[in-house]
Amino acid sequence: MERSDIEYLLKNYFRYQQQRESLQNNIDILTARATKISPSFDPQKYGSIPRDNPKPSKVEACAIKIINAQEKIKQIDTLIAAGDDLFKHLRPYQRYLLKCVVCNGMNPEQFAKREGIKPGTVKHNLENIYKKLEQIEE
Repeated sequence: MERSDIEYLLKNYFRYQQQRESLQNNIDILTARATKISPSFDPQKYGSIPRDNPKPSKVEACAIKIINAQEKIKQIDTLIAAGDDLFKHLRPYQRYLLKCVVCNGMNPEQFAKREGIKPGTVKHNLENIYKKLEQIEE
């Protein structure tokens, strides 16, 4: 993996988790709406294309939205798993440093001040972490 890919993945790590949670909540809401109309609701039964063209029924519309959200969740889960895989190769302090500085967007100087270390040390540690992550075999 290249450094730019690693940085992009880590910068968006928490955003991916929030998106996944939001999509899952949306699926729960849509399922509740659909089961209120049709108690034996199963989104897979309706497919991802409306049968009653041009306007699908309310249940079909919910099923289409649920299936699309489930597909997005699968994509997001892949990204989250890739981030988790990167984190598992690091020591706890390195994970903490990455999550604070890269994932949360904290300034390295702020992190250094909070932890009582020099900003140069933070930048050096980040550089070493990126080198380590770039060497990981996929």
